[in-house]
Amino acid sequence: MLRGLAGAWVVLGPLLWGCGLALLQGGMLYPRESRSRERKELDGLWRFRADFSQNRRQGFEQQWYRTPLRESGPSLDMPVPSSFNDVGQDGRLRSFVGWVWYEREAALPQRWAEDLGTRVVLRIGSAHYYAIVWVNGVHVAEHEGGHLPFEADISKLVQSGPLSSCRITVAINNTLSPHTLPPGTILYKTDTSKYPEGYFVQNTNFDFFNYAGLHRTVLLYTTPTTYIDDITVTTNMDQDTGLVNYQIVVQGSEHFQLEVCLLDEEGRVVAKGTGGRGQLRVPSAHLWWPYLMHEHPAYLYSLEVMV
Repeated sequence: MLRGLAGAWVVLGPLLWGCGLALLQGGMLYPRESRSRERKELDGLWRFRADFSQNRRQGFEQQWYRTPLRESGPSLDMPVPSSFNDVGQDGRLRSFVGWVWYEREAALPQRWAEDLGTRVVLRIGSAHYYAIVWVNGVHVAEHEGGHLPFEADISKLVQSGPLSSCRITVAINNTLSPHTLPPGTILYKTDTSKYPEGYFVQNTNFDFFNYAGLHRTVLLYTTPTTYIDDITVTTNMDQDTGLVNYQIVVQGSEHFQLEVCLLDEEGRVVAKGTGGRGQLRVPSAHLWWPYLMHEHPAYLYSLEVMV
């Protein structure tokens, strides 16, 4: 577990030791609520529209992101997270290739819009495969790859106007190419006696369906303007002494103090450190063992970081 003072609490833990090397690789921290971090999940029904135009560019040509999606033409309710291919009664969605558009209007707590000491972040857990994101008609993010999350700081957009709401628009393209993961190609059907002009399909060489859409949770969350951005932890053993090497990245200020504590399963502090990089030493550390392989299996420590 990680927590931060002065409004910078995050959660990482728990921490374990194995007989070899256990690695908790640093990266984008998953947002969890704490004394200084709030989150608002946006899962549920979104407005949805597929771009069935021949060049799949009508949404961009008509700038569907500038106004509510329902004003652009026919749209439907789409659950998020889900794959749009199996939703609704329009059979064209099953094998659709190209741009689809999602939209959700989110009402924000008033304090998020008024407190300039708060960051408001939009996090999209997965959008397969290429995504472009707007908030209130303003471009905020682009992301390629359908399997990892991405984020955008939208504080200035939601704190600059009189309304504490934001209209989130996400355009997603599921087209696969030789450079995507998984790869694919576009096959144009040129026999006009069987297919309309410009008709194409996605050609793949893998044994699963190319499901697409917003596949994981979409949420908004807050942090203070000075916040813990990244934590990297590696553990090792020196005979019976456990070693915890840590590196912490703080954003928003160059002047801060960091305190690091390691707690055992009973909540007792077993090691302390300071600064953004260091090593904690735990004599007689409890190793992590699978069930039935030790009298006390799955022993976990918690790491607490305060900024």
